[in-house]
Amino acid sequence: MSPRARVAQHGALRAPDESFSLESADYEDPGEEEKAPQGAGSGGPWRKLLAALRLGLGLALVVGTSVSVAYSVRHYALTSPRFSVREVHLIGGKRVAPQQAQDQAGVILGGNVFALDTAVAEKKLLENPWISEARVTRDLPRTLRIEIKEREPAALSVFNERLYLVTADGEPFKALSPGDPADFPLITGASVDGMSRDRARELDRVRVGLEVLEQYGRVPLSKTQPAQEVHLADSGDVTLTAGKEGITFELGKDGYRRKLLMGEQVVAEMRRKGRSPGIVFLDNQAHPERVVVRMR
Repeated sequence: MSPRARVAQHGALRAPDESFSLESADYEDPGEEEKAPQGAGSGGPWRKLLAALRLGLGLALVVGTSVSVAYSVRHYALTSPRFSVREVHLIGGKRVAPQQAQDQAGVILGGNVFALDTAVAEKKLLENPWISEARVTRDLPRTLRIEIKEREPAALSVFNERLYLVTADGEPFKALSPGDPADFPLITGASVDGMSRDRARELDRVRVGLEVLEQYGRVPLSKTQPAQEVHLADSGDVTLTAGKEGITFELGKDGYRRKLLMGEQVVAEMRRKGRSPGIVFLDNQAHPERVVVRMR
C-alpha cells in the first residue's frame, strides 16, 4: 500500500506532543496592559505643587487687595474734612467747665475725629483731681462726647496745716485752692504722718468724723447750729463744735446718734432758761445717761 493510501486509511498523522516549561519571570500576559508608574500619568507631585502655587497666589492677591483697600479707607478717614471735629459735648461736668475738659483731653476743634486716641484722652482727664471717671467716645462724623463723673466733697480736713477737700468715703483728693468750694465742716486730728504710717487706719478715723457729721445733720439742732468742726483725738474720742457760738459736744468713742439727741435736749433746756452752754459732756462711759454742762 502506498503512503498516500495509508494516510487516507488512518486519517491525518498527528504531530508529536511537545512539552514546555514556562518560567514566571519570562512570562508576559499579552492581554494585560502595561501599568504606568504611580503618579506618572497624573502629574504626581508637580501637579500638586502647581495647585498649591495657584492657591498661594490667589490668597496673596486677596490679602494684598484687602490691605490696599484698608489703607485707602484709613487714609480717607484721617484726611477727609468730613471727619473734622466740629462739636465737643461734655456730660456730667459741674465744676469742670467744657473748655477745661476739652483742653485736658487734648481735643482740637477742626482736628480729625479719628486722630484722637480716646484712651490717652481719658487718662489725661483723670489727672484732674475733680474727675473720678472719664469716657471719651466719637459721635460720627464730627462730634466727640466727653462723659465724666466728679468727686463730691463732704468736708475739709487738715493735713500738715493744709486744707484738703474730702469725699464722703474719707478720701482727701485735692488741696483747697482759690475758687474751690469751702463751705464745709472741718475735720481735724488726722495727719500726713498717720497716712504714711497706716493709711487705712487714718482714713478710718476721717470716716468716723464724717459719720458724726452725718448723724448730727439728722438732728434738728443742726439747722440752727450747723456743724463747724469735728476733732479726732489720738485716744479715739470725738469732739463736735457747732454754731456761731461754738457749742462743744464731747462725744467720746461711740453711740454718737444717741448722744447728739441728748445734747440737743440739754441745749434746748438751757435756752429756755436763758443760758448759753459752752461745753456739753456726753462721754461718761460709766453713766452714759448723765450729762454735764459747762456754761459760758
